[in-house]
Amino acid sequence: MAILKNINFKDVFSAKTTFLSLQHLLAMYAGAIVVPLIISSSLNFTTQQTLYLVSADIVISGIATFLQLYRGKFIGMGLPVVMACSFTAIGPMVQVGGQYGLGTMFGSVLVAGVIILLLAPIFAKLSHLFPPLVTGTIVTLIGATLIPVAINNLAGGEGSADYGNIDNLILGLMTFLIILLLYRFTKGFLQSISILIGLVAGMIIAIFMGKMDMQPILEASWVQLPMPFAIESPSFNPAAILSLTVVGIISMIEVTGINYALAGMYDKDIDEADLRRSYFSVGIGYLLAGIFNTSPQTAFSQNVGVVQMSGEKRKSIFVNLIILMLLCGLIPKIGAIATSVPSAVLGGAMIFLFGNVLSYGISVLGAQDLADNRNQLIIGAAVTIGLGVAIAPAAFAQLPEWISWLTSSGIVAGGVTVVLLNAFFHGVKK
Repeated sequence: MAILKNINFKDVFSAKTTFLSLQHLLAMYAGAIVVPLIISSSLNFTTQQTLYLVSADIVISGIATFLQLYRGKFIGMGLPVVMACSFTAIGPMVQVGGQYGLGTMFGSVLVAGVIILLLAPIFAKLSHLFPPLVTGTIVTLIGATLIPVAINNLAGGEGSADYGNIDNLILGLMTFLIILLLYRFTKGFLQSISILIGLVAGMIIAIFMGKMDMQPILEASWVQLPMPFAIESPSFNPAAILSLTVVGIISMIEVTGINYALAGMYDKDIDEADLRRSYFSVGIGYLLAGIFNTSPQTAFSQNVGVVQMSGEKRKSIFVNLIILMLLCGLIPKIGAIATSVPSAVLGGAMIFLFGNVLSYGISVLGAQDLADNRNQLIIGAAVTIGLGVAIAPAAFAQLPEWISWLTSSGIVAGGVTVVLLNAFFHGVKK
């Protein structure tokens, strides 16, 4: 396989590579398992169903990440797009599951995967709509709209009983400070794993502060295997399928932004064939999610921040990461260790991760002609709309369902805005 030809497997399993991939794992893991936990809680899953959903989600996310990293004839762009459970899917899945049942919920994800496969060639033909002005704005929005996520985690996690507690802020800021000092005063390998060291140091501090919950590690099982239709056999409903298909389209838009962000870091040009293969990978990920009764995936931007901050781009790191994701899913006892990272510690690290995504987007925009008033208007309007949707989502809560997907996230709202405005002011150039 293409990905295996240029991979040094001694490097994949080296200690250095493992440390580098661990910081990717810790950066994304908590966010990845929150989605299945919310869905299972909202739909009154049994304990066994919840454990299965979390475990299978991580395994399928690892496979979906491989499908992006692998560059073949029909799938994968060959970029390290880390895929994990989509937050956008929570609302539609809970609604569909509650109204039509779990079989329809998972069946809708499965059919959405088929529809994404059919849409992939059509979406890929739109690559000319994404010049640097557009992609730079979208990447900037990805970083900017995630700032509240970082700050909420810093405060202890939105909705937590101790949200905003001074201890959480101290713990998060100490993690932030450790990473900052490491990045400033170390070089080479130590600098590249400053996020990992900061997270581990934050966990140790949390233990002494009594903020580290070890119970998930003790209670986790040793082995959990994903099985087809383990929770419920599929059933189908047109309205439910439409709802999850919209989630799939949003995932395609988010994956597009991450692809362009990574392509810039890897000095790679993206063409129609690249996007088509990447979208095919998204569709297959949805198919697997439906078959194995898990949540659909989207691209995780925090891992882009890790790449940007560490400067480490070797694919062997991401092969190692995929192996770790599979191990965490198949052996929940291992995954529970990553689950135990306190939200405040993650928040301290996220300031850097999301900040780096934001700064990269700004650097792309800085290379554009910002003296052109049209470009200023395009960027300003798109960022304002995107941030507006992210900051005040309740303002759009009464929109009709057929158009509400446009305000499902700031990235989608701002992304659609910048594409349309750029085409309006500059025309469509193939």
